[in-house]
This record gives sequence, structure tokens and C-alpha cells, in this order.
Amino acid sequence: MSWDDIVYVLLLLFCIGFGHCYREIKDPLAKQWTGTGVGFAVAFLATGSQIIHPIFVTLVNAVIVTRLSWKQCHIVSFAFTFFYLLGFFRLADWYGLSLPSGPGNMIQMMLTLKLVGLAFEINSAATAPADDPSGAKSPAFDKVGFIDVFHYGFNYAGLLTGPYYRYRTYWDSIYRPFAQIADHWGVTLGKLKEIAVYSTIYLLLGYYYPSEYFLADEFMKRSFWYRIWYIYPSFLVFKMRIYAGMALSECVCTMAGVGAYPTSCTTISGLGPKNYQAFENLSKNPEKIKAEDIDFETIHNINTWGVESCTNVRVAMKMWNTCTQYWMAAYVYKRFPHKVLRVPVTFLISALWHGYYAGYYICICSVVFYLPMDDIYVKFYKQSKENSLAKKGWGFMGWFMKTFCMSYLAASFQVLKLRDALNYYGSVYYVGQVLVAVLYVIGRILQPYILVKPKVKEG
Repeated sequence: MSWDDIVYVLLLLFCIGFGHCYREIKDPLAKQWTGTGVGFAVAFLATGSQIIHPIFVTLVNAVIVTRLSWKQCHIVSFAFTFFYLLGFFRLADWYGLSLPSGPGNMIQMMLTLKLVGLAFEINSAATAPADDPSGAKSPAFDKVGFIDVFHYGFNYAGLLTGPYYRYRTYWDSIYRPFAQIADHWGVTLGKLKEIAVYSTIYLLLGYYYPSEYFLADEFMKRSFWYRIWYIYPSFLVFKMRIYAGMALSECVCTMAGVGAYPTSCTTISGLGPKNYQAFENLSKNPEKIKAEDIDFETIHNINTWGVESCTNVRVAMKMWNTCTQYWMAAYVYKRFPHKVLRVPVTFLISALWHGYYAGYYICICSVVFYLPMDDIYVKFYKQSKENSLAKKGWGFMGWFMKTFCMSYLAASFQVLKLRDALNYYGSVYYVGQVLVAVLYVIGRILQPYILVKPKVKEG
């Protein structure tokens, strides 16, 4: 475990423990300042003097969203914040500054999503009808002040490693009653048990199957089949680390009460209540609130069982880092003007957000070329009769290919550098890319014989 990992874990554990004290604060203003003060302290302990970066980018965004028109603020915020992340922060050594640390990079990444997302929320609030059931015109946007941007950006819940949550979600956690009545400890305890399992697997298997072994001379002397097989245990180790980290981050929010909403309002990761009007009505009725089940689905960032058991990559992506997926879908995919380019542009922005290592682009952007093949066999699966041998066969094939695809592409995400990624894929003769191409061609050939065309009604 690296020093950055130790810092992460210790600070996250402190934030989880602090949640009880934070929830006890009744006055909204005092709660805001306390959450922001703790956030500043955590950020300083994690980054030291590099805290100047998140302060500066928040300061500029505060000016953007409070001084510019709602017609412009989201575009200006996106352009400035991503330029700062990509053109200055991650190239700090070009300007004679020290490169960001791991914790500093994560804080800047999360702030990028939150601050740009806030500008988009303000834009949506200005154009949405008053009776919009999704609640784009929430009271949270009646007046977003300069200091409010700092409170949202630096609140300690989600500051270090996410999950991403909207400004509206933050405002609701301060001004709505549901954060006080949720089963904070019950939900958190369940996640801590999961974290214990993930961490044990990570520590045990990480010793025997480290990602660094991809780079060893000894590894290249292994057989072809071993080099292919190694992607599975190494990806399992990688997943356990991600699962544990995301679950710890969720625990910070559950203990703080961020993202607590009534289940009856149809809560969605990242978004919050789909039926926000129902949530608003419940907020004004103390008697009904007592009978409601409260969940934290809004900040639920990864569906572990869903990722492991689903039978295609498209579904697995939606269940992995779901809050960030929501941000990418809402503010990149749906907003991009050219429909044909929406998918590749969204994947490109996701890769850029992660960093400059070639491994990010190989891993993330390659999914664009995998999806057309994946979609064909999903159609075969859906058209098969329930419980038939064909449906089970297509389902197993989809699960196997999803697992292979994620494990295979994750190798480049782990080794990061272009030369190392190409060395590995070259050592296995680019079997993943070849297999996808072959299956796509076979799928296209089989389509006319397997897919049933919908009947056209006469008259």
C-alpha cells in the first residue's frame, strides 16, 4: 500500500467518524461553515501547499456562476475548469511548479465535476418549467451566492474521492429534514462489512498478482496462455481496490446525511429524486416523513453485484462509478449538439478527466469500438425465449465477453504508459481487438437468421 493510499484511508476514516458530529448541528449556516471548515482542513492535510489549486479554481467558478448570465455560465465554467485541470494543473512542472500528488489530483478531479455541474444546474433551472417533476427549479437555485460555491465545493463529504453529487443534493442535506432521520449507521455498517471483504481480497491477492508484474521481463517469458490468464486476477485486485475506495467514500456521505432521500421518490445515483415534486411535498409534511423509507441511492457510486453479474459491457459501465457516469451523461452526452459524435466525445472527455496517460485512452476509448459488437449479441439474447438453452447460451457468452473485455482493457489502465500497454497487447497478439472484430463480423452475418423482424400491421 502506497503512502497516498494510507493518507486516503486515514482521512476517509476521520471523515466517516466526524459525520455523527456534523449531523448534530441543527443551524443550517453553522452546518455549512463547519462542513466547509473541515473540508479545508482535510484538503490541506492531503495536499499541503497544493491546496492553492482547488481554492483558485473555486474562486474563479464562484465569479463565473454569480456574475455571468445563465446562458453563458455553464459553457465558460466547462471551458475554464477543464482547461485549468488539463492545461495547467496536470502540467504544473511546465510552469516551474511541483506536479500534483495523488490526493491533490483526486480533489481537483472531483471539484471539476462539481463546479461545472453547478453551472449546468443553474442553466437548467433558468430554462425549466415551474411544474417540472425533476425539480430543476429547486429552491436551492433561488439565489446561489459567492460563498455558497465554496461551501459546496469544499464540503468535506465527497471532497477527497467523491462520489459526485449535485448542488441541489448538497442544499437538500442542509435544509431538508431527511438527513436527520435516515438510518446512517445501519447503512454505513453494511458498507463497512463489504469494505472488509474487498480489502482482505485486495491485500491477499495483491501480493501474488501485482499489476507491476505486467512490466517484468519474467512475465514476457511466460506462455501465451498465462499472459492472457493474468488479466483476470490482476483486474480482480484492481477492482477490489476501487470497490473499497468507493464504498469508503460513500460511507462519508451516509454518515454526514448527504444524499438521503425518500425511496418513494425514485432516487437515482447522481441525480437524486426523479420525482422531485413528491419530495418537496413530503418535506412540508412532518407526519408523512416518519413513515418514509430513506435511502442513499443518490450517492451510491458502484453496484458491485451488478457489475459482476451483468451480461454486457453497456450495463456494466452504467453500474460502475455511477455518479460520475450520471455527470458525463447529463452534461456531455445529452448536451453535445452532434448526435453521431456523442458517444466518442463522452468517452474522450472521461479519458481526459482521468489524466494524460495513454493507458486511460486505450482502456476507456476502446469501449467505443466494443459496443457495436456487444449490442448485436444483446439483441440475440433478448429475442431468445425465456429459460431456453439459447438464452442461457447467449447470456453466458455475454457475461464471458464482458468480463474478458473489462479485464483485457484494464491492463492498459494499470500499466498506464503507451509503450508498456503496447508491449503487453503485442505479447498476446492483440487477441482482444481481433476477437471483437471477428465476433462483430460473425454477428452481422447471423443477424438476418436470428433476429425476428417486427410484424407490420396491415391496414
